[in-house]
Amino acid sequence: MDATSGAAPLRVMALLGSLRAKALSRGVLNAALELAPAGLSVTHHAQIGELPFFNQDVEDVADPASVTAFKAALNAADALLLVSPEYNSGTSAVLKNAIDWASRGKSPLKGMPVGLITSSPGPLGGVRCQIQLRQTLHGIGAMVMPAPDVLIGSAGQKIDGSLRLTDETTRNFSGDYLARFERFARAHRSLLTA
Repeated sequence: MDATSGAAPLRVMALLGSLRAKALSRGVLNAALELAPAGLSVTHHAQIGELPFFNQDVEDVADPASVTAFKAALNAADALLLVSPEYNSGTSAVLKNAIDWASRGKSPLKGMPVGLITSSPGPLGGVRCQIQLRQTLHGIGAMVMPAPDVLIGSAGQKIDGSLRLTDETTRNFSGDYLARFERFARAHRSLLTA
């Protein structure tokens, strides 16, 4: 079932793995928000930079307000879309920290459909970041969409100064990926609610 057959749009929380205002990955996120099919209502949760570093001593007292708000937003989502650059051959610290907070207790990530889009100025497009994210998310019990993934290499040549993804081949592939992600997320959500 899809949006054209009367199903309500899926609520997708998007997390950006960079805090930099002019990050190339912000252009990738802008493209995802633009290219998402009507069956996906994608909202960028921009506050992950406000989360403190995960510390069980803090958690044992009480989740900070920023963590409570983050977990509430995740619990309200039907699916999660992670858009990230690759930092030092891996996952960015801010994104890993958000995942660590979300993994605790009755984790909203368990069973949640997750899509991955990564980018890099280099030719590999963030593949090492995706490998690390997949390992972490599978360990938590999230349902990560299988390949082919969106790996945007040479991102500086494909995203302009206004942070718009201009490369048509990449735009088309990203749009196709998001359409597949909708089908994947709907299938897994229906299994969870069956």
